[in-house]
Amino acid sequence: MTVAEEFLLLAYRNDTGKPRIGGTQLNAALAGAAIVELTLAGALRLTEADEPGHKKGRLVATGTQPDDPRLAELVTVAHGRKPKDAVGKVAGFGAWRSPSQNLREALLHDLADAGQCTAATTKILGLFPTTTWKPNPTGDKSAIERRVRAAVVDATTPDDRTAALLSILHAVDLLPKLFPDADKRALKRRGKEISESEWGGPAVRKAVQEVQAVTVAVVVATTTATSAGS
Repeated sequence: MTVAEEFLLLAYRNDTGKPRIGGTQLNAALAGAAIVELTLAGALRLTEADEPGHKKGRLVATGTQPDDPRLAELVTVAHGRKPKDAVGKVAGFGAWRSPSQNLREALLHDLADAGQCTAATTKILGLFPTTTWKPNPTGDKSAIERRVRAAVVDATTPDDRTAALLSILHAVDLLPKLFPDADKRALKRRGKEISESEWGGPAVRKAVQEVQAVTVAVVVATTTATSAGS
C-alpha cells in the first residue's frame, strides 16, 4: 500500500466515513503524500547544484516507473518543478477540479475494491449526492494506526515509509485526532521531531516540508476568509 493510500485510510473516520479534515487540507496532504511516494519509489529525485539542463532544487523524473499507475501520471506534473510548486499543482489550488481530487476518488475506489473500505452514497437534503468511505474494521487500517502510534506515543524509531506517513499526518494536524487519549502537545512535538529528522533522503524531506508550508498557508487563508465574511 502506498503512503497516499495509507494516509487516506487514516484520514477517514470509521464511524461516519467522512474525512477528519476539510477538503482543501485533504487535497494538499494527499498531493504531498503522492509526491513523497514518488520520491520514495525513486520515480522522482531532487536536483543538486550545477546539473546540466536543470536548476537546483527541482523535482525531475528518473525514468523509474512507480508500481501504482495512479501515481505514475503525476510524474509529468511534478517534473521540473520545485516541490512546493509540484504540491500546489497536484493539489490544484484555484482550479475547479484538481488532480488531487481526481486521485482521491480513484484511490478510494481502489481501496474499496480491495476491501479496505466501504462506499455508500447518500443525498444531502434529499437532493445532493455524497459518498462516504468507511474503513473496513477487518482491513489494514488498524495495523497502520499501530505503526504510527508506536512511533509517536511509544517513541519507537519508524521506518522511512512510516516516517513519511507520520510527517504528512503531522502537517495537517491529524495525530491528535487519531490518538485522542494521548497528550496533544507530546504528539505534536514527536510529530515535528520525526518530520524534521534524517530519513528518506533530501527529496522526500523537502516534499514533506513543502506540504507543511502549503498547509499552513491554506489554514491561514481559510481563517482569514472566514473572519472577513463574519
